Amino acid sequence: MSRGSTMVALALLAALISGSEAAGFLGRQVSQGTCPNITNKEDFDAVPYLGRWYEQERYDIVFQSGMDCVNAIYSDMGNGYVEVHNTARTSYGDFTDIVGQAHVVEPGVLLVEFGGYVPALYHVLNTDYENFSSVYNCFEEGNYHWQYAWLLTRAQFPSEEVIAAGRQAFTDNGIDLDLFHVTYQGDDCPYLS
Repeated sequence: MSRGSTMVALALLAALISGSEAAGFLGRQVSQGTCPNITNKEDFDAVPYLGRWYEQERYDIVFQSGMDCVNAIYSDMGNGYVEVHNTARTSYGDFTDIVGQAHVVEPGVLLVEFGGYVPALYHVLNTDYENFSSVYNCFEEGNYHWQYAWLLTRAQFPSEEVIAAGRQAFTDNGIDLDLFHVTYQGDDCPYLS
């Protein structure tokens, strides 16, 4: 897969998160029933959330298939907007990235936008800003719901206690931990400096 097509795939990931009907059917975590009643981090503050986050676990998503070394860097753009710079290594070993922006639309919820793609809601269930962030999205279509989840950490190699704290936010919101898969993070990853 070329760098350009991988970037398109990452941008389409944003569409998947958004709940758009066409993109949603391409996700992998689909179940009968409704989305859980979640609680976002009510006192969320975007300023201490800035910086680098490493993806430690995620629900399978077709457009992230085979990707590892996934991380995101959030930077202040001013006027309440944050630059979102996502990077990953593809299953072919290529580095890929995409840049967008986000802003808080309600407590604990950010609207993430990548040019030309459907905006996505990013629900921060919990974060301590220094160790972990538990991020979720779910939407319903008919009798089914599609859900996406990511456990992010500040450290490339976090402790078991940090992973447990991040996972607790999903448990507290009735989100299935069995659907998580570990994302490889290693010394050979092509991170931005």
